Amino acid sequence: MLHFALSSQEWLTILFHALAAGFIGPAFAMLFTVPTRFLPLIGLGSALTRGMRDLLEAMNVEIVIATFIACCICSLLFIYFGPKLRVPRPIFTVPCIISLIPGVHAYHALIALMQVIDNSDVTQSTVYIHELFHRGMLSIGIISAIAVGIAIPPLFFYQYRHTKL
Repeated sequence: MLHFALSSQEWLTILFHALAAGFIGPAFAMLFTVPTRFLPLIGLGSALTRGMRDLLEAMNVEIVIATFIACCICSLLFIYFGPKLRVPRPIFTVPCIISLIPGVHAYHALIALMQVIDNSDVTQSTVYIHELFHRGMLSIGIISAIAVGIAIPPLFFYQYRHTKL
């Protein structure tokens, strides 16, 4: 069930994550020499994308579904603005989704894998195996949600792009 009443602490956390993503997106874009005039728009898109995912998570939406919805919104946003600015859409969407990459979950999955390999206690190994599969599948789900969320909207809106009317 969706939870619409958020505490001030939850709002501050969402705002902080969105603000941090607003810096991460343009920093990643600068690695690939994106023109500087697009960096503020990338920062805004990054903040919006991460803020949307965190808001949905705070409303008790599963993280994979929240990531998918946030990526779809990001893709739709730049399907609209990309042609108006005469810039390909991936120039904007790729840096905007960087803050959604599940690095912490993948890290914990790898740590659990190392614990399974090094541990000789069977009961403790089952805990680590559970952690490995839980975090690993969560990482795969989030990465899949990012890929599908970025790829699906152009299929609907770019269908007749190259046909002559």
